[in-house]
Amino acid sequence: MAYACAEKLGNLHDIGIGITVFFATLFVYNIQRILRLGEIKVNSSDRHHWLEDHTFLIKTLAGIGIIGSVTIYFAVLGWNIDFWFLAFSAIIGVLYALKIHPKTKALRDIPYAKIYLIALQWALVSVYWPYMRIADTTDFPVGLILSIFFFILAATVPFDIRDLVYDGKHKSTIPQIFGVKGAKATALLFLVLSALSLYFFFPVVIHLCWFYICYSVLGILILNSNVYRREMYYSGIIDGWIIAYALLVYVL
Repeated sequence: MAYACAEKLGNLHDIGIGITVFFATLFVYNIQRILRLGEIKVNSSDRHHWLEDHTFLIKTLAGIGIIGSVTIYFAVLGWNIDFWFLAFSAIIGVLYALKIHPKTKALRDIPYAKIYLIALQWALVSVYWPYMRIADTTDFPVGLILSIFFFILAATVPFDIRDLVYDGKHKSTIPQIFGVKGAKATALLFLVLSALSLYFFFPVVIHLCWFYICYSVLGILILNSNVYRREMYYSGIIDGWIIAYALLVYVL
């Protein structure tokens, strides 16, 4: 998605940006799993058992991710003031799962904040970062950043539905507040807002068949979410479907 957005914005470092974000994501997602391993003692699911059985692999992937992202950034993109933006984003990614003190909360445990932090990180890294490295006066792509923000929100709500049996009530997630049906309705609203934002940024999108497929499939996946679905429905299909949006941006 970062590569597609960078290419669409006319950034000459689109490939370098895409690869850097790939490795950075590999690091952040796996380091979060390492930091939350203690939860396995409390929660029990296929996902938690897999994490417990593959701790070495997770640590290895996290190491590859941080080394790869730093190496590609300096070797391909070169030093820029945006380094501090990326460093701050990485810190937020770690603090998302890390409790600095036993009496404090990780960012993901702050009431109402969980999915909005995720969506904001995706939008900023995929759109705002490539925009920062453009030398000309390209207008800020408000429609694109809002579209990604709402699309990721829509794709993340089902994960909160999945986690209903694990999340403490203090987190005040959308399913906890509105129930499963209300959460699905909210996710669909986010999906509509994403589609409208993309349309206002790229009006030509309305003529692309992939535009309707991309949003319709995610809508169906949202409607079929429930606490009994197996892990790969979420981490495999829904999470994986985000690439459909990236392809949509790329072909525009």
